[in-house]
Amino acid sequence: MGKGNKKQPTLQGAPNLKVPPKWGAPKLKEPPKKLPGLPGTNNSGERLCWRFTHVDHEGPWGFNNASSEEICELMKCLAKFETMTVGEAFPGGGYPGKDYVIEDIPTAAARDRLDVIGLADMTKISAFRVTGEQRLYGFRTSNVFHIVWWDPLHQIWPSHKRNT
Repeated sequence: MGKGNKKQPTLQGAPNLKVPPKWGAPKLKEPPKKLPGLPGTNNSGERLCWRFTHVDHEGPWGFNNASSEEICELMKCLAKFETMTVGEAFPGGGYPGKDYVIEDIPTAAARDRLDVIGLADMTKISAFRVTGEQRLYGFRTSNVFHIVWWDPLHQIWPSHKRNT
């Protein structure tokens, strides 16, 4: 064989057809690179997340009366809670999360307020204990917590225990 007589690849099953030089042999691909993304999101579907659509802005337990420091601390707590699954956050009877029957809410103003904001037909309400007194109330559907009230003075479901 002389110089320059390199054998051209042929198409399989058609030995007389030559593969155009631009097609050539398939190149090996590099392994796929890791796609960019937020760390810790691989199990987001199991952990708590928040919705703010039903926040009661007009009532006595809206965020309009909260200080900027309270809001910043609340955001830190929400970030901590959202690392938890529903089972971890609502262990059944204890905190940080607890479920209540709406009929049993001891504060009549809270029950009346649910009627005003169109949520009186709900049967359960959930609460997160943020600090000794501070509570965040809302409705939980699976792992989604629909925030309704911010109760920094523990007025909705007052406790007779000290520092709670």
